[in-house]
Amino acid sequence: MSLNGFASAESTMRSSSPRQGVFHERRRALYENGPLVSLIGFGSYRIGLSPGLGHPHCREALEYALRRGVNLLDTSANYGNGQSELLIGQTLAKLVTEGHLTRDAVVLVSKAGYAQGNTLELVQQRERDGQAFESVFKFGSDLWYSLDPEFILDQLSRTRARLGIECLDVLLIHNPEYMLKAYEHNNIPVDQARSEFYNQLEKCFAALEQAVAAGHIRAYGVSSNTLGATTDDPTSVSLQRLLDTAKRVSAQNSFKVVQCPLNWIEVNPIAVESADDQDNTLTLARNNGIGVLVNRPFNAMHEGGLIRLTRPTVDADQVVDEEQRKGLQNWSRLSNDLERMAREYISTPGYEEAPLSQLVLSTLMWQPGLSSVLCGMRRKNYVVDAEQAAALPMLVNADQVIAQIYQDLEFHKAEN
Repeated sequence: MSLNGFASAESTMRSSSPRQGVFHERRRALYENGPLVSLIGFGSYRIGLSPGLGHPHCREALEYALRRGVNLLDTSANYGNGQSELLIGQTLAKLVTEGHLTRDAVVLVSKAGYAQGNTLELVQQRERDGQAFESVFKFGSDLWYSLDPEFILDQLSRTRARLGIECLDVLLIHNPEYMLKAYEHNNIPVDQARSEFYNQLEKCFAALEQAVAAGHIRAYGVSSNTLGATTDDPTSVSLQRLLDTAKRVSAQNSFKVVQCPLNWIEVNPIAVESADDQDNTLTLARNNGIGVLVNRPFNAMHEGGLIRLTRPTVDADQVVDEEQRKGLQNWSRLSNDLERMAREYISTPGYEEAPLSQLVLSTLMWQPGLSSVLCGMRRKNYVVDAEQAAALPMLVNADQVIAQIYQDLEFHKAEN
């Protein structure tokens, strides 16, 4: 049996628990006139129903987060081969049945676009049957990608079934720049690639408008790792062109939400003005009533590598490999430098004892124009840490703090 209803501005203002906490008290609109969401949302990239995906600890963390007032859950059809959506659906149904929550108190966001695991088998079987989806891009034996509107709607149907709901609050097209990557690989001229890219997105948006009319979703948007990147990046995605595309579909469209990475190293959404977008992504979104969710607060991608913006969780005496020992030393040194710089630039009282993880989250959640920070919370202690960060005083100069930290990082200076 599917849960009826959806989140609204009114329903997300009500308390779902007699113990109101900071996640309930501090909420802001996901998008203009949309539901209210907690400053930190539950990111579910690596959770599921198997031990390899953190079960049962992730189930405990998810239930604890919902009970504490986290009301924004972000997932995707390809997370854990569908297990992420299944776990969220089971947990939500449990809490609703027990009377701890109502469906309309929780904002559910999912994504579609990737063909992996069971979904890849479906796409391949369609191809063998002579009913192949269009706009399919093959990146390897285990990863295909499609922007076929029929595929997106198929994935939406399966997402709703796994979540056990009638209506999804937000569906995001998941990293559509994969189409641009495929075109770049095939040496398609950039201008031609972008023209065909936005034309294909227009078809997807038109299909999603029909899904809104049918009551299957309330809003839609795009999640992109290259949103707001400069135009010299052939895979960059422009928010202004996304807005223009949605307007071509309907003047009263339901394109309401975008998602992108933002952290102390990947600062494009707040620092870059591209040739397409006269303002940075957050400013442009705020001026157009668009909600912005940011991911990867602690995992920064830099020159093809991953930089962790937290303190090491491994003790030096547990490391026996020399390469790992050097890596741990570098990580410890970086975390010390980052914490020192953050404390130097944060003048707001109340942050003197905050650990690095809470400094990172606080500087993100108070960015002007941002709706919520998606934080991976696979364990209960991660939820507790995020709640403590959300309880810290508002940072009125959060954008300046990140800009100053970014400018002070030595590897950026070396590049320039």
